[in-house]
Amino acid sequence: MEKFSKVNESNGEADPYKSLILVRKYGHFLDKGLHRKDVKKGHSKDVVLTLKKNILIAEKSYPDNEAILWAKDKLKIYDDLQLDGVISPLKEERENESQIEFDDLFLLMRNRRSIRLFQNKIVEDTIIEKISATVNWASSSCNKQPINLYATTNPEIAKLCIRCCKGGTGFGDFIPAFICFTGDMRGYVHPKEAYGPSIDVSLGAQNFLLAAETVGLGSTALSWAFKDDIEDQQLRKLLSIPETSQIIFNVVIGYPAKYAITPARKSLNHTIKICN
Repeated sequence: MEKFSKVNESNGEADPYKSLILVRKYGHFLDKGLHRKDVKKGHSKDVVLTLKKNILIAEKSYPDNEAILWAKDKLKIYDDLQLDGVISPLKEERENESQIEFDDLFLLMRNRRSIRLFQNKIVEDTIIEKISATVNWASSSCNKQPINLYATTNPEIAKLCIRCCKGGTGFGDFIPAFICFTGDMRGYVHPKEAYGPSIDVSLGAQNFLLAAETVGLGSTALSWAFKDDIEDQQLRKLLSIPETSQIIFNVVIGYPAKYAITPARKSLNHTIKICN
């Protein structure tokens, strides 16, 4: 965390992307208030001031960004509340409910295996982009959506990337694609948030790994815990990863040549304890 603390040190210049992350954060705070049953005139004044300040900074570089437009919509509702003093708590009416049954989702989770031997088949960029769309729909602390992916579908570059990972052993010669999962540190401004990036990125990564299964891809997540400074800089250079992003872990992905035998899982009584 010490390394990335410099990311949030003020150098006298406003960072538009940092402000964009904070627009999501403080817009989320305001949105929660507008959904409360006890919503009333005068609430969230400090939140609104901070939100407006960051919108002014962010919209100079990102004028049509969806987060800014969403936050402005919440501010319009808030401002109307200050004039009228009457508002019904916000709620969404869903038009399209999922048709997926629990058993189908659970089967998908149970069938996902770590794959280390792949078919000699290229993974198209469009497929990676398609499943990458799932990561921002995972929960993230204060709606910061910090996850950024840096990927290559060039097997030669992917092979160089995996050499930066101490856990990158036991694979075949052909590495179809390599994806680095990172968290943008500019949204984490308090020391107590030290573990926030790892949690937020992991939640999004689970969406990605399950989505990969639905398009016939297999994957293996590689720990980044034992990396050294040289490996960190090598991977950043290979995938053009900025210093503002903390590398959380990496994923090798491709079309499976074979599947591993399913390992045993611990029993439910070793997993959950319900106290009533």
